[in-house]
Amino acid sequence: MAIKKEEPAPEATEAQVLDFLRRNPDFLKKNPELLAVLTPPARVLGDGVADFQHFQLKNLQKNTESLKGRYDVLVDFCRDNLSVQGQVHDAVLRLICAHTLEQLLEVITLDLVSLFDVDVVRLAMESEGAELYDTFYGEHNYSGIVFVPPGTSQGLLAGKKALLVEDATLNPSVGFDEIFADCAGLIQSFALLKLEMERTPRTVMLAFGVRYKDRFHPGQGLDLLTFLARIVAHQLDRYLSEMGV
Repeated sequence: MAIKKEEPAPEATEAQVLDFLRRNPDFLKKNPELLAVLTPPARVLGDGVADFQHFQLKNLQKNTESLKGRYDVLVDFCRDNLSVQGQVHDAVLRLICAHTLEQLLEVITLDLVSLFDVDVVRLAMESEGAELYDTFYGEHNYSGIVFVPPGTSQGLLAGKKALLVEDATLNPSVGFDEIFADCAGLIQSFALLKLEMERTPRTVMLAFGVRYKDRFHPGQGLDLLTFLARIVAHQLDRYLSEMGV
């Protein structure tokens, strides 16, 4: 049995639309969003006379479009923020569950890499004997501990608790090559956070590096990253002080 193919409904004619609007004079009042897409008529009022009604309606349409664009950006920002929030919560749970220094370092240098989808996570420790340590990492994992000269944090952070760099290739910061030793050429943007430790007399920084520009940028929110750094600092301070380091 042959099934008759349904034909698309014919489009309404201009006369039908006009007839509908005449019979429903409050249609635009009930559907004001149409004002943002309809083209308003311009009245001819004579030389030197502007049609302010036409101007206001066009301006309303532009403002509506701009507001929609800002709303879309806000929605995207909130989604990204929620995603990062979930990653930070997961990371904090893993950091808290680490029962030894070795487990803690494993979480920092392995778990944080996968959780935040970054290429490198480094713990940069300032040391008088930094030049005596030969930093070497394999191709498959550049994350780990690196020793840097005293004053590196002050030179990079200048008293701030965090630094976000969107393009590391434009103006490499002093100390950048030391922190990302063996992989500085890979890193395009990075985040650097100072770890505040009470019992351990060491200056330590937590660094995230990625191979993409703009992944970290100065306009980015710092609350979640700062919170993560506080947890890392607390746990690291705890185990280092127990070892007398």
